[in-house]
Amino acid sequence: MRTYVQRARAEGRDRTATAIERAALRELRINGYADLRLADVARRAGVARRTLYLHAPTKEVLVARALRRRATAITRRVERWRPPEAGGAAILDEIVALHERTYRTDRQLLEILVDSGAPGGGEVLRSLDRVRLTLIERAVAALARIGALRIRPEDAIALAHAMLAFPTWRAALTGPARRRAPRLIADALRATLLG
Repeated sequence: MRTYVQRARAEGRDRTATAIERAALRELRINGYADLRLADVARRAGVARRTLYLHAPTKEVLVARALRRRATAITRRVERWRPPEAGGAAILDEIVALHERTYRTDRQLLEILVDSGAPGGGEVLRSLDRVRLTLIERAVAALARIGALRIRPEDAIALAHAMLAFPTWRAALTGPARRRAPRLIADALRATLLG
C-alpha cells in the first residue's frame, strides 16, 4: 500500500511539473521574458501560486528549468539518429527530414530561445546547435565513406550547418517555399555536396 501511495505522489508531482513547464513556455512565447508573470503561469497551469513557488522560487529558475528540460528531451530524441546505409541522396534526404520533424515539433521552443530574451536561452540554443552539428558531421562522414562528396568534408559540414540552421528553416517555412522548403533544401544540398 505504501509503495502505491509514494508512486501516486511522484506521478502527481511529475504531472504538476509538466503542466507548469508547458504553461511557462506558453506564457514566455506569448509575452516574452520581460512581461512573464508567475501568476499568469500558475493560472494557465491550473495550480496555486504557492505550488508554483515550491516548484520554482523565481522567474529565472522557472524559465531556465523549463528550457533546459525541453532541450534535454529534444537532444535525447535526435542523438539516436544514424545515417542510413544507403546512397548519398538518401543520407541527405534523411537528415533534412530529421531536421524538418524536429523544427516542426519544437518550433515553439526554438522561437522562445531565439526571440524571448530568456536568461540561459542562448546557452540552451548553443547546446542544441552542438547536437545538430554532431548529426551533420555523422552524415558527412557517411557521405565521405561511400565516396559521395564532391567538396571537402569541412566545407560540406559548414554548408549543411548553415542550410539546416533554425533561422534558415524559419525563413523557408514561413516564406514563399512553405511546404516545399524541405525538398528545396534537400535539392540544394544534393546539388552542392554530391559528386
